[in-house]
Formats: sequence, C-alpha cells, structure tokens
Amino acid sequence: MNTGRIRVIVRKEWLDMRKNKMVLGMMFLLPLILVLMILGTAAAFRYVPEQMSDPLVPEGTPGLPPALAQMDTDDRTLAILNDQYMFYLLMIPMVLPVYIASYSIIGEKETRSLEPILATPISTAELLIGKVVGAVTPAVIAAWASFALTALGMYFLATRPVFLYLIRPIWTVGMLIHSPLFALMSASGGVIASSRLNDPRAAQQISGLLVVPLLGVSFLVLMGRVYLDTGTLLWVTPIILALNAAILWLTVRIFQRETILTRWK
Repeated sequence: MNTGRIRVIVRKEWLDMRKNKMVLGMMFLLPLILVLMILGTAAAFRYVPEQMSDPLVPEGTPGLPPALAQMDTDDRTLAILNDQYMFYLLMIPMVLPVYIASYSIIGEKETRSLEPILATPISTAELLIGKVVGAVTPAVIAAWASFALTALGMYFLATRPVFLYLIRPIWTVGMLIHSPLFALMSASGGVIASSRLNDPRAAQQISGLLVVPLLGVSFLVLMGRVYLDTGTLLWVTPIILALNAAILWLTVRIFQRETILTRWK
C-alpha cells in the first residue's frame, strides 16, 4: 500500500470537487438548513412558547429517562425534538459522500479521465481508498462543524437541562465516532453504485437507501418509543464497524478496472 499514491488521489479529488458547483452547493446548503432548523425550533420555544405547548411525551410516561422526567413540559418536548434532529445531522456524513463519490467516478467516466489513472501502477485498493478518503473527509468536517454550531446555539437559546441533554455522551461521542463511520459506509456505497452505473443521480438514489433506517429510528425517538443512552452507543458501534468492513471488501471486489479499460462505453 503506497500512501503517496493515495495522497495524490485525495488531492486530485479535492481539486475536482472545487470545480463541481453542485457538490459544493450541497456541502454548504444541507448543513446550513439543518442547523437553522434546529436552532429555529429552539428559538420558537423560547420566544413563542404559547405556540409550542403540546407535549410530545406527557409527564408520567412509562420508561421515561430520569433526565427527561425532571424537565418541564416545554423542555422535555424540545429535548426529544433535538434527539430526532441529531439523526438529521448524522445524515450529513451519509448524504454528502454519496454526491462526491458518485460524481467522482461517473464524472471521470464521462470525461474519460479515469482510463489514464487505471493504466498506471496504482492498485485498485489504493485508488478506491483515495477516492473514499477524498469523499469522507469534507463530509465529516461538515458534520462536526454542524454539531458544534448547534451546541453553541443551544447554549444561548435553550435552558441548561435541554443543553446538557443535547451534549450528553450519546451525541458528543457518537458524533465523533459515528460521523466518520457513516461517511465511510456512504462513500463506499457511492463507489459501488457509480462503478456500475453511468448516471450519477441513479447512483445517489440507490446509495440514498442507506439513510432510510436512520430516519426510521429518528421517528421512533420522536414518538417516545426509543430513548437513547450510552448503552445504545456501545452495542451499535460494533455493528456499524462490521458493516463498514463488509462494504469496503465488497467495494474492492466489485470495482473491475480491467472491464473499465477494455469494454467501457
């Protein structure tokens, strides 16, 4: 494994990314919309409280965590909403790498700039690692920055119990660990789809199916059916690691450079 070749591929990916206005637009627009949505909800609870009085989970609900049970109605509702919104922030490292990775390979198919790269001594693993790292890094930075801005805004807009509930380990540690893992899974899925397809939108739609389970869990949280804690983090992380290992292995196996070089249309 030649790290120098991987670094060259990563730099090339970032240079190409700067020229793609659609990818750049998504990288800034999606995090901005999500952060403004979360902080806008907190501002509504603070400045228009009479409009936000309907509780999602009433007091005395069975299985209510102590931290939520000790909050008043508005704080408890906002805290549960924030838990759902944190899943939306995790969509950043799942959605953005798909756009980057799919345009990376399919774009090079269209411009026929992938053939010269495949004809070099670079191995398939080095090429794909470079492309995946190039797609994962900006998405993870965007996710971390979005969470930091959200936490900063909630510090000023929400009450102390709501703020502390937001930055508990399930989210602070989870964002640090799971953002890269989700981004890696998404980028690998984007590489698999785009190596088989010639339309970046089709590759994005297929890879976007990875987001569906995340949205499903977020709705369960919103309905009060699931309450997240550190134990959830401990048993979910090994599962995500195993999925990443399997998808990375599949990515290298599916990407057939000889087919691209000899029968590419």
